[in-house]
Amino acid sequence: MKILNTLVLVLLAFTYLTAQTAQFDVRLVQQHPFQCGDAVIYFDIEVKASDTGTTFRISEQNYRFDYDTLLLTNPRIDQELGLSGLVDDGVGMSLYNPHTLNGTLGTTVSYNVELGLGAGYLLTETWLPIGRIAFDIIDAASCIDFVWRTNTDFPITFIGQINNGILSPVSEGIYNSFSGCLPDICITCPDSLNLSNIIPDNTYQTDVLITSDGTVPDGGDVIYRAGTRVSLGSGFSVKAQADFNADISNCDEPSGQ
Repeated sequence: MKILNTLVLVLLAFTYLTAQTAQFDVRLVQQHPFQCGDAVIYFDIEVKASDTGTTFRISEQNYRFDYDTLLLTNPRIDQELGLSGLVDDGVGMSLYNPHTLNGTLGTTVSYNVELGLGAGYLLTETWLPIGRIAFDIIDAASCIDFVWRTNTDFPITFIGQINNGILSPVSEGIYNSFSGCLPDICITCPDSLNLSNIIPDNTYQTDVLITSDGTVPDGGDVIYRAGTRVSLGSGFSVKAQADFNADISNCDEPSGQ
């Protein structure tokens, strides 16, 4: 009996220690380019395990942060990203329900992701985009701040994992809030661009001409928009698992117009 009790205690201690190693970091990034004359700006929510020793399978998520309603308005989900629908981490499949902004009220955004089936996606120390939020811009000359709600604020940001069928919270790591002035992060249109080598993900826009002999790498997502001409040189290439699009349109027009 003593041996059995000791074994149970050891297993419980191991389970507790394993659960305690899970830890998350979150950040808000302005990755989706927007024109200075646009009335809409986009921000991505991203999450990762704090380091290699804190990986975990992510289940329920409530990302909460504050913003200034005098500068931005009408938060809405523009796109679900990493944990949308059925996902495969190489070990197993997990199904996530449609993302929502339920609980968003006043100056607080609440971005919610619910695990429908499975053990949850294995979150590593690599940043994983969760969703893209769009805001209408009230004051295009303003400087904005997004501030995460931590466990010292209510409602808090909550990220969970499932242990032995029970949902438990993951420990907080680093909260990376966002600060920036809109005129400094919007895109102005140059007359021309010459793009070579490995081309990073972006929407590249000019008033007149884009020339390119570079490579869009596997997993890349690149758009060229020029007012008059897009010229692709003999060295230009798009890898099989990349997305590339080019069109002729002015900087102040929607793509394809």
